[in-house]
Amino acid sequence: MGPALQWVADAWAGRPQITLPYGLGETADLTDALGVLALARLHAVVESYDMLRLADGRRARLHTATKNPRTEQHDDSELILLVPRVLSPSLIALAEQNANVLLVDVERRRVWADGKQRLGSRDRWKDAAPIYITFAVARMLAVNGATFDELVERGGFMPGQVDDALARLGKRVHRTSIGWESRQVGGLVDFSIACYPGVGGIRARWRSALPIQHQAEVLIGAGCLMSGRWATERDASRFRPDHVPPPFRLVAYAPAEIDMPGLGFEPEDHDYAGTELIIPADPTIFPTAKAAGYSNHTDDFITANTLLRADTRNDDDNKALHDIRNRLQFLADTVYDLRWNLPS
Repeated sequence: MGPALQWVADAWAGRPQITLPYGLGETADLTDALGVLALARLHAVVESYDMLRLADGRRARLHTATKNPRTEQHDDSELILLVPRVLSPSLIALAEQNANVLLVDVERRRVWADGKQRLGSRDRWKDAAPIYITFAVARMLAVNGATFDELVERGGFMPGQVDDALARLGKRVHRTSIGWESRQVGGLVDFSIACYPGVGGIRARWRSALPIQHQAEVLIGAGCLMSGRWATERDASRFRPDHVPPPFRLVAYAPAEIDMPGLGFEPEDHDYAGTELIIPADPTIFPTAKAAGYSNHTDDFITANTLLRADTRNDDDNKALHDIRNRLQFLADTVYDLRWNLPS
């Protein structure tokens, strides 16, 4: 936007102005949408200010607030055209359940028509996979350096996925004579904790009459990885009145659905109590925990992010988050000196 113009300010000084309702007077640019439709073999032409006509003769009306103020013409469109700037799961579900919705995702080149996806990846995980793998690589490099082959082996990724992740990390990492590492010592620690977008997936809350520590043992035995403040208290013997009170909530990540009632849990109807069981959409949670040498809890970065994103945090949770971040920064500095044989 250019500099302010005095004559514009003078014109607005004579208020009240005649204004249109919000949203009217805006121009909808469908240039990119027409191109994406063509990729889906749904060639269309513009017929009116809010109407497209497909090659098969069907008309698709753009969802706008603009209406004819004098005469309400009969809507002869067969389709409702939706071209949102941000595509939500609700819109996808709407398009998959209604044959009269034509949904165009310009950014990711996806189209839904006639109740099915006509263009783009059908598996939504593929949209998130590059981001999740990027953060997994960042977590593996935040403290320890690694060669390209080590990143592939530790994470169980394809070489192309690791190559893409390193490219996305850009100037945050660099390749040295002994492998890849963070360009700035400890520079990936805060990035991996604070900028991680969350594990996604499905969360459910449960309760049990068992003590917190026993609940954790049951869930670990069922194949879960514990996270949150429980994971910062590695030794169960540290849960003593003279130390730190146990966490008021457990957070567990499961690779698949678990028979929680069979383990003695009941559904929890309170928002701020009980045990959280999460089946994460991010499949890198388990490989990075294994790469860090942990068998019963998530890696330190996921643990810290779990604390950071919690609905509520008390003073003990805040202290645990602060301690784990400081420990990761200290480890990153120490391991760097050891890796390069620098004096302490």
